Amino acid sequence: MDRLAARLARLIFGPEAAGWLAPVMARALPSGLVVLAASLAAAALGLAMPMLTRQVIDAGIMARDMGALIFWAGLSFALGLGAVGFGIVNGMLHLRASARMLADLRGRLFGAALARDPACPDLPLGEAMARLDGDCAEIQGFAFDTGLVAVGALFRLAGGLGLMIALDWRMAILPLLAAPFELWFLSRARPRTRALAEEVRNQRGALSTQMAETLSARATLRGLGALDQRAASFGAAQQAQIAGLTRQRLWSETVGAVSQTITAILRGIILLVGGWQVVRGEWQIGTLVAFLAYAGMMSGPLRNLLGLYHAQARARVAADRLGAVIASARPDEGAEPPPGPLSIALRDARAEGAAHHPVTATILPGQRVLLDGPSGIGKSRLMAVLTRDAPLAEGSARLAGAEVAHLRPLRLAARVIHLAQRPAILRGTLAENLRLAAPDAGDAALWQVLEAADLAGWARAGAGLATPIGETGANLSGGLRQRIAIARALQRPAEVLIFDEAFSEIDDAACQRILAAIEARHADATRIFIAHSGPAREGRFDQRITLTSSAPIFLISRGEMPYQREKAREKAV
Repeated sequence: MDRLAARLARLIFGPEAAGWLAPVMARALPSGLVVLAASLAAAALGLAMPMLTRQVIDAGIMARDMGALIFWAGLSFALGLGAVGFGIVNGMLHLRASARMLADLRGRLFGAALARDPACPDLPLGEAMARLDGDCAEIQGFAFDTGLVAVGALFRLAGGLGLMIALDWRMAILPLLAAPFELWFLSRARPRTRALAEEVRNQRGALSTQMAETLSARATLRGLGALDQRAASFGAAQQAQIAGLTRQRLWSETVGAVSQTITAILRGIILLVGGWQVVRGEWQIGTLVAFLAYAGMMSGPLRNLLGLYHAQARARVAADRLGAVIASARPDEGAEPPPGPLSIALRDARAEGAAHHPVTATILPGQRVLLDGPSGIGKSRLMAVLTRDAPLAEGSARLAGAEVAHLRPLRLAARVIHLAQRPAILRGTLAENLRLAAPDAGDAALWQVLEAADLAGWARAGAGLATPIGETGANLSGGLRQRIAIARALQRPAEVLIFDEAFSEIDDAACQRILAAIEARHADATRIFIAHSGPAREGRFDQRITLTSSAPIFLISRGEMPYQREKAREKAV
């Protein structure tokens, strides 16, 4: 199955997509073969129907034989019911198998999107949703149905051609003569089909992005009085997509019209020639009816086979877009972080996109450090290097002597926690948000971290651990969101805690209580604070590292008075 799936993926979508798509297709192949068997059975019944119609007309009606008429009509009715039954069974099998493949494909892409390498260019949320939804459906539909359509079409084509030859081999040549011209036309039309498909896909992604951004920022837009402006922009984007869809549909109808015109011409020739054969007495009327039916049956499969050529162009556009998501995934590979306490060593280090002078510093396990500097200089980017969420532009960063860039990301994230200023809060309950960090945590443990984050009183005043949280925490203040994030982080046994403006929206009194609880509970952990104001900047620090556009400044305050010159430079920064 794996080898067959790899060949099919390479043939249909190209070698670039085969690597990530072949496993999905391999898992779908067994159920796909069952659907194919049911489809061929239904097709076989369909091929028998024109012959039965011929017998009803020629052996029954034209021969004025009531017994033959009843027999052939009854058999035709029975096979018709069988075809209906096979169609229902086939439809249900197809639905279940294709839905499972779509779920598998989306799961694969969703995992890749979650593991997206931070070094890759940002993918807007709306664009990601468009790829996970529309592009996945396009790939699944084509990948699953291609084999069914191709094998079924070949089966009906071969069966119909054989029965047409049995009726009159000379007339059976006519449908084959039209195929080369139709193939030539479709090959010429294919590049435009691909270009229009790419245009519509990009427009759909841009529209989804604008929708997601506008809805998430509706409060800000309302305050700015910009709702009408965004609504107008959204309307313009919709009109652009409608125009693109119109061009795509018009082109599709044009391509289809050429095929239908060829079929109409072929049908007219068969009617004329076949009718002449009936007039001459060489054919019976039932033979003409059966021949016309088989000609129609042949044109359908032939059009399906040729149409797959155009559908492949659209599917490859979707495969390229999904392939970009797959390629951006960062595998959870690398060495395990060293055991024991984690010391941090920065040597001429500067994160990519940061504006500060390269910094050299050593932070020992358990130290309390303030990382300072003007906004936008790259403090957060430098700390993100320690969790591999930002790459280094120059220098090196080591944890307990091991190069951070070589460590396994998920293992690293379990030992180094970087709390951002704007935490991710999900829709659900308070307990569900807290258990993101510790799925097996009991209620008692949750209440302990709520106490540490000065949230227990607020939770008791609400619904306790069942307090509902809106999407992105929209029903909470910024300070509550930050305190929930702090409570969540304190459940993890991390050795390095980075508080990156994580107290910026918490009032001073609550901030002091939380800091005191952190010092009491996590005195052995390395605590690194980034804060422009408030209690998070106060107290004793083992080191104060100030990032500047020139050489960095280090101040050691463990019972020592820094030089006046250093204090003046710090204030200047």
